Amino acid sequence: MKYDSQVRDPGIPKDAYLVINNQVVPILRRHTRIGRKLDNDLVIQDAMVSREHAKILFEDGQFTVYDLGSTGGTFLNTKKVDKAKILNGDELCFSNVLVTFMTNSPDMERHADKSTGRLA
Repeated sequence: MKYDSQVRDPGIPKDAYLVINNQVVPILRRHTRIGRKLDNDLVIQDAMVSREHAKILFEDGQFTVYDLGSTGGTFLNTKKVDKAKILNGDELCFSNVLVTFMTNSPDMERHADKSTGRLA
């Protein structure tokens, strides 16, 4: 897996990222292209992932995932989608590759505290 680290586009929240195989990948662009092809923003080297599998767009203050006609499909919380808004903690699956969308928000911190207790 490779991420093309560039300067963050203006207006992109600094606290949005994807978690893949215990790696934290910041979302830096309004248009984040995902797939096996090396010129994607997020390259996932898995035979089940299409070369141009999906994209995540930041528009109107929200993140949206779009499937780009992939062979294996794009799933949001186990439901196959062509286009869907994504929220903190949502699980995306590109064919068989699980990715979690996270934002470092107060809601996320409260949810973590409620689930696991406060860190000492």
